[in-house]
Parts: sequence; C-alpha cells; structure tokens
Amino acid sequence: MSKIIAVVAMLLAFLTGCATDATVRMHDSELAGTYYSGDGLGRLVYITLRPDGTFASDWQGCLGVYGEATGSWQLQGDQIIFSPAAERDALAGYLRRATTIRHDGRIGFARTQDVAHDKIRQDLVFFKQDGGAY
Repeated sequence: MSKIIAVVAMLLAFLTGCATDATVRMHDSELAGTYYSGDGLGRLVYITLRPDGTFASDWQGCLGVYGEATGSWQLQGDQIIFSPAAERDALAGYLRRATTIRHDGRIGFARTQDVAHDKIRQDLVFFKQDGGAY
C-alpha cells in the first residue's frame, strides 16, 4: 500500500510540478519573508510579507518594473488575504487571496485563481526566499 501511495505522489509531482497540501497550517510569523514566483523571463514577481501585517510587491521583467502593489495581509486558516492599499499596472487586481503550501520542505503560497483541483504549476507558486530583509 505504501508503495502505491509513493508512486501516486511521484506521478502527481511529475504531472503538475507542485501539489498543494491542504493540511498545512502555518502561523503569521512563519510566513513573514520575501517570496518569488516567475518563469525567469517576463514574469518575475516578488512579494514581501512583513511581520507587521503589511506587504510590498513588484513585477519585474526585461524591460523594467511592470507593476507594484502595497497593502496589508492576514492569515485565515490556510488562506492569505491581501488588502491592497495601492496597486498599479500589472499588479492591479493581482493579489487578493492565496493558499499556503509546503512543497519539498519549502514554504510558499499560490494565488487561489492559479490552483486547480489542489494542483498548480511550480512556476506559479510563490516560494519563500532564503535570507533577505523584510
């Protein structure tokens, strides 16, 4: 039985790149930090979740900064709720709600609209970056 579960898990990881784990419950303090999501080319989005409940985000690409957003965030269960105070260009309307995940021991989150049947492409997940200031 455990062999079947392992094979199914490997198949899911291969097909989707990343699967969310709905059993993950995190704390606000665990989420504070800088996150990155992107394809390495035209979509490089950084979001910094500060311990004081505020966030700042920018979308960068080869032609510069495509959008920015700032505001507040809060954790409700396994959901991060974003309340933007200012947003412009590509990030206008981009951050509203995200599902927290843990993948290969890494903390991350994915925008709710990017998650389908508890699966998401890995390049759409915001993974916490090591180090960095808030």
